[in-house]
Amino acid sequence: MNILLVGDYPDDPRLGSAKVYHKLREEFLALGHECRWLTAADLGARPARPRLRWAAAPALAARAIARELRERGPCDVVDAASAEGLVFGLRRRLGAQRGVALVSRSHGLEHLNYRRMLDDARAGLARKPWTRRLWYPAARLSQVAGAARVADRLLVLNEGDREFAVRRGWKHPDRVDVVPHGVSARFLESAPPPGLPRGRGVLFCGTWDPVKGVGYLAEAFALLAHRSPGARLTVLGGGVPEARVLESFPAELRAAVTVLPRSDEEEVMRHYREHDVLVLPSTYEGFGMVVVEAMSQRLPVVATPVGCTPSLLGSGEGGVLVPPRDPAALAGALERLLADPALRERMGRAAHDAVRGMTWRRTAERTLEVYERALARARGGR
Repeated sequence: MNILLVGDYPDDPRLGSAKVYHKLREEFLALGHECRWLTAADLGARPARPRLRWAAAPALAARAIARELRERGPCDVVDAASAEGLVFGLRRRLGAQRGVALVSRSHGLEHLNYRRMLDDARAGLARKPWTRRLWYPAARLSQVAGAARVADRLLVLNEGDREFAVRRGWKHPDRVDVVPHGVSARFLESAPPPGLPRGRGVLFCGTWDPVKGVGYLAEAFALLAHRSPGARLTVLGGGVPEARVLESFPAELRAAVTVLPRSDEEEVMRHYREHDVLVLPSTYEGFGMVVVEAMSQRLPVVATPVGCTPSLLGSGEGGVLVPPRDPAALAGALERLLADPALRERMGRAAHDAVRGMTWRRTAERTLEVYERALARARGGR
């Protein structure tokens, strides 16, 4: 099968959405398929301003796809993220690129993230002027929904997103597929043995951004440090200057916070193996890849019920779910785990067992099954 991945993302495997494409392409090639990827650079540098980019991305993507197919040959499946498949899908309806399947991929439904932003604004945590409240739904959310409708299939990361898309009427339930992310098999196979000494405290891995619940994390860590003076926190891959992260914490606690830059996969896995607990206080996640990665290294997780966490942590065996926007509950769960090494080890074992089969190879195989169904529809097997 000849596959073309399309996403308006920088070609950086340290970033979540881009990492997905790197991993899928690696597995597709290993399975004997051809795979290309159009990144943000291929779509064009302009417009660069985010609000204009939202509006232009589907047209930029369609132009880049046409150029790619003209210059480098045809493909069987176009897998386009978010709104990027909209114009290409409309052109197919007019007769262009007959027989090429289109899969609309969601790395997290932007409609649900927009709802999260409005909730943050109502709680006084973010300012969302009326200009953005009108522009974003018109210029972006409508395009995301349109791209889902014109595609042969919609691919999402969790059942909550699937239910939302079906309820909105974007797709018949039979044409929406849930395919979760995975972790590299070599890391599952080389996971640290139970009982390995750790001791570096709490790890937060991700962009230092309100959607990740960083304000609540800062409040929770202040509560935790008051009750457990030796508590430590590592912020890995925040994507912002160190000073911006540290200013979120009271001055007297900043010495207990270590800020590290974005790192390659090997380095990130090392931190999963050295810390005692991963924290994910997000108010929205499409999936939450760091949760699967951490669990694969026998690291227990404290998280809010977003993305993959309800299905992976709902039993309470591999970690703890806490309510969103609740620093006290977050601090309490972290304190409980940090004070109980036996509990952390038991949860670490259960965490590893829960994700043992969630490899990128399995993700690729399930994605290929989605492509086959999309191809059957595109070529008349409806």
